[in-house]
Amino acid sequence: MRGISKERLRSDLRVIGYCLIVGLGATAFGFDQGLTSGFLAMQAYNRSFGYYNEAIGKYAMTAGRQTSLSGVLTGFILIAAMVAGPIGSKFGRKAGFIITCIVGLIGSCIQMIPHFAATLVGKAFMGLAIGFTGQFCIPYWSEAAPVYLRGSIVIFYQFFINIPTFIGACVDQGTYKISSNLAYQIPLICTLLAPLVLLSLIYWLPESPRWLVTAGRIDEAKASLMKLRGQHAQREELDNEMKNIVNFIELEKQYETSASYMDCLRGTDLRRTMIATLSASGQQLVGVAFLSGYSTYFFQTVGVSNAFLVTVILNMCSVVAVLLSFVAINYIGRRPLMIWGAGIMGVCMFSFAAVAEAHPNSTAAASFLIFCICLFSFTYTFTWGSASNILLGEIPANRLRSKTISIAASASWIYADMGTKVGFIFGPIGIVVFILTWWIVPETKGRTLEEIDEMFMNRVPTRQFKTYVCTGNVNGIDVNTITENQKGQPMLEITHIEKGRS
Repeated sequence: MRGISKERLRSDLRVIGYCLIVGLGATAFGFDQGLTSGFLAMQAYNRSFGYYNEAIGKYAMTAGRQTSLSGVLTGFILIAAMVAGPIGSKFGRKAGFIITCIVGLIGSCIQMIPHFAATLVGKAFMGLAIGFTGQFCIPYWSEAAPVYLRGSIVIFYQFFINIPTFIGACVDQGTYKISSNLAYQIPLICTLLAPLVLLSLIYWLPESPRWLVTAGRIDEAKASLMKLRGQHAQREELDNEMKNIVNFIELEKQYETSASYMDCLRGTDLRRTMIATLSASGQQLVGVAFLSGYSTYFFQTVGVSNAFLVTVILNMCSVVAVLLSFVAINYIGRRPLMIWGAGIMGVCMFSFAAVAEAHPNSTAAASFLIFCICLFSFTYTFTWGSASNILLGEIPANRLRSKTISIAASASWIYADMGTKVGFIFGPIGIVVFILTWWIVPETKGRTLEEIDEMFMNRVPTRQFKTYVCTGNVNGIDVNTITENQKGQPMLEITHIEKGRS
């Protein structure tokens, strides 16, 4: 690879490897989306948890039970999103990964029991696992990755959602004709593999250097950074990166003495919280939760034949999109992708709702609906599904990163049994999200987390983020002088990092 030294390539592959391991924790979200969509259309599943509908001659899940399943899942996702912040801030990212895996394993096992009460309990555990996932994975990737890889690495979150969703849809396609409970139990067994692998590898995973510095564990932070970058990393680059991390975290401590949830709503951190909240809630507001969680069932209710196969194709569109986004995010940037993505998704929702309502029971209308939803799925994954998660990791201040992401992720999933009319709800919301994104979301492509801190502290306007020249000066304070303690001696000298075993 021209222009990239062997040492840099080895270092990059090392950090990518660690981040791929972390990504296994995000599979709970993807598998739940892919499997649940198919479960609701499985006769074996509906026979265990539903009733026999004489009008259609099939077993079906009552609307009340469907609402209970989605309500329990969403409720516990919100609970997890709020409690994950303090856990991540106090105990670190690795502890969060362990909790996520254990909770997810419990949830999958309980859902195999053919009793509706057990399924509700299992959904509650899965909601906790899904809620924890983003709160621990995204901060870790943002804090562990070098600036030139951060965008592509944080896309792992969407990658580890889309791939399991696709696999889940394929497994459902292969088992839905089984008449016994194995039709849904086999897919649930598949969900156990990823968290078990992550738990077996967690010991060798380095902790986030930025979290360790925030916790005052400087020596451990240096060792962790060295392990992430590897012995082939350039000594000077490591020294500079570590020094910048310490300087800006110390500057934050001088400006703010606390790191509570209320601090997320004060001063420049309020602006950060607003941007992060739009990034997280916008994903749900455009309607992706409805389509990802209920696509197979939705296709059946509107008369699409072979709904399971169509769902596989839909998820394949997302897989292609996430692979393309690894490259696009570093060339196009976060802001343009999110602005135009929201607009296109809003138009898709409007279009399929209008055509389907004007021409019900039409083969042509059904084909157009499938096209619109596939375009929506591709656009969402290529734009918001990738870029918004990157912003979630980049925008918050270091001391408030876990708590800000917790607030942002507490976004409601609101939809009803309205058939194709849901497009009339999510369509205009998508247009509103388009406008809000243009107004408040800045461009952070190519910026270090410390440069982003500097721009927020200096109150740089949204549309000037792309061209602003960072100087290391915050409100008249030279950040390079922060490491001087009260006695005038260096608080921390980072001139040597031992190349020990890594």
